[in-house]
Amino acid sequence: MTTSTARFLTLSLLLLLVSACVIVVYFPTTAFLVWFAADNDLEGYVEGDLKEMSYPAPWLDVVVAIDYHKKEDVLMRIVENERIVLEKFEQINSGDPEQLRNFLEKYRRSNTVLVIWNHGNWWRGESSQRVSTKGVAYDSDGDPNYFYFKDFLTINEIKGVLKDNPVTVLAFDACIMGTFEILWELKDCAKYIVASSKEIPGTGYDYSFLRVSSSVSNLLRKMVEYYGKRYGSGYSLSVWDTGKLKPIMDTLNEIANYMLEKKLSLYAYNVERRKSNGKDTEMVELGSLARALMNSGDEGLKTLGEKLLNSIKSARVYGTPSDYTDLLIYLPRLQNSQDWSFWNDFKALEDFCDDSSWDELLESLKGASR
Repeated sequence: MTTSTARFLTLSLLLLLVSACVIVVYFPTTAFLVWFAADNDLEGYVEGDLKEMSYPAPWLDVVVAIDYHKKEDVLMRIVENERIVLEKFEQINSGDPEQLRNFLEKYRRSNTVLVIWNHGNWWRGESSQRVSTKGVAYDSDGDPNYFYFKDFLTINEIKGVLKDNPVTVLAFDACIMGTFEILWELKDCAKYIVASSKEIPGTGYDYSFLRVSSSVSNLLRKMVEYYGKRYGSGYSLSVWDTGKLKPIMDTLNEIANYMLEKKLSLYAYNVERRKSNGKDTEMVELGSLARALMNSGDEGLKTLGEKLLNSIKSARVYGTPSDYTDLLIYLPRLQNSQDWSFWNDFKALEDFCDDSSWDELLESLKGASR
């Protein structure tokens, strides 16, 4: 054996030994933050979701803030199957936007997914006339009565936290947050918004998608896929690209202005009205309105209805069921005082009302309902 051959074999052996000892270290690139507003009757569902979050993909930094009802409030990081306690608190107020802001500032990364977990009641409660059963992220402040909610987050409060420092994904693991008004108000707060136009069961998202996700886009697809597998076609969940919402707004304005000019009534069309706790609400499904207009006898509305439907489909990146549009808008029932009682809340959505002619169309109906 020549000297050069011996050196080559020795070097090869050393490289083989070194490569065998290499330890691969993964550094999380994306924060997955969950704001557990569980100081209410949903406290019992937290543990199941935490178990589902175990063994997250190594590119995710999973940190949760839990506002319990009976137990001590806590901040935890989930690494493999360990729950590492970061901080403990006597009391987190999950309805306080400043506490949400502090949580985000401490644990966010360049890519951040923020999940707001709790009850949801779309944008009810936006005006100063706040009551106990509106908004999202209800906090009973430890009151023995689970349903005595002392605080909650409004859409304007969430916007105040995120608008100047947006996240990559804002997800609502909460009922009936998939309204066009909410998407429009929060369009500058996240690249993607995840929400359902329907009620979400108490068990919420199936967070085991965290184990198999490989990127933000893949995570969003898996989030929807796992939700659909768990609950079936009777429930819905959608991912919205906020950069594609403007065509929906533009078409909605064309429809509103056309109907105002022609003195047409929205009540002439059969649309899907959203139920909450088995009762009809003031919200209707926007895709069903688009289809109703497409089937009308007015050629102008037919064209606009098709345009609206296509713009909704374009903005919906992922969704279950795939053939559902899953988007609500405010349309109070004629001569229903309860529906119209939320008018001030609706008008408090300033970005939507400033940019939309929908409120003007409703104003004409509001006068007719008196």
